[in-house]
Amino acid sequence: MQLTNVTKSFGPTIAVDDVSLSVAPGEILGLIGENGAGKTTLMRIIAGEIEPDRGTIDVGGTIGFVHQHFMLVNEFTIAENLALVGAGDARFENSNRLVRDLSVGEKAAVELMKAIAKEPDLLILDEPTSVLTPNEAQKLFDTARELASRGKSVILISHKIREVLSIAIARAMVGERTHVAPPLRRRTTPAESRLYVRNLSVGTGEIVAVIGVAGNGQAELATMLRDTLPRETTAHIPEDRTRDGVIAEMSIAENLALVTNASAEELIATFGIRATGPRQRAGNLSGGNQQKLVLGRELTRSPAIIIAAEPTRGLDIESTAFVHEQLRAAAARGAAILLITSDLDEAFTLADGIHVIFRGTLSERLTPAEAGTRAGQLMAGVR
Repeated sequence: MQLTNVTKSFGPTIAVDDVSLSVAPGEILGLIGENGAGKTTLMRIIAGEIEPDRGTIDVGGTIGFVHQHFMLVNEFTIAENLALVGAGDARFENSNRLVRDLSVGEKAAVELMKAIAKEPDLLILDEPTSVLTPNEAQKLFDTARELASRGKSVILISHKIREVLSIAIARAMVGERTHVAPPLRRRTTPAESRLYVRNLSVGTGEIVAVIGVAGNGQAELATMLRDTLPRETTAHIPEDRTRDGVIAEMSIAENLALVTNASAEELIATFGIRATGPRQRAGNLSGGNQQKLVLGRELTRSPAIIIAAEPTRGLDIESTAFVHEQLRAAAARGAAILLITSDLDEAFTLADGIHVIFRGTLSERLTPAEAGTRAGQLMAGVR
């Protein structure tokens, strides 16, 4: 795959500026850069989803694309979503489940299956591990290496430097206006529990984390708390920002006005949201900047309770550190914070106490030190 002098603008905003890039057969290219630097736009140009203003593209084969934002039909089953891309023969456990019932991690697995089922010559992975556990991420990397060993090309977009260094044969950085190179679906009954919670408490000024493999009740826990806690004093940072966090058709200012009277311009500056201004459509922001918009809107209200589900998913290192600082500052002001995260490092770094969730049931509260030795077993269901 060869890109030469590719440029793309959206109105006055230059998203990709004179980028040249190449990936050889059998090569894994790691692509890093801060939020809004144009990484996803560049990949969408390669995939043919966006036409560049200038430059040439030579792909030389088929492309599989795992998008940062899921391209799934929620009202279809897993099998039906696979069939839409001609991958109806692909095997996926419990493929008669509806996509709307899947966790974010499970949706990511379906996206990967869609992308690789037809043996693409180039596989593009846009922030694929942001919702995966370490074991799931390792399986993904094994798949990427296996494809590369058969002469396929892989591009991995990530904010995790160690991740890129561990897998990529070549690396490139994109900066601001710079360039470098099937069983039936199981139906539940009122007697069955999807979530059983006891002994979960978060004190004033505390950060308590819930960790676990995707699909074990994290989404149900966040939804239950969102629907039962008082909205006036509770901030909710949802797991799926594009579905539950922002209204894409509305501007940044309008999204903020839904819950806060704070100045949009001040929030854009304070939270480092890369945008042309308050009137820009939220749907035109990069994934990381959409997350910053959600965080700014929710944290600026000085809530007493914060439910933060995957608050740094898709953010670069600098932005992640900023979010961590904001959560610590909120805790210092007395907020009780429940952090639901698949990033174990994040949990160990921020949390005063940690619970592991498995099949809808929380473990006893652990100290970060205890979780460091027991989390793996508890996540596998070994008590």
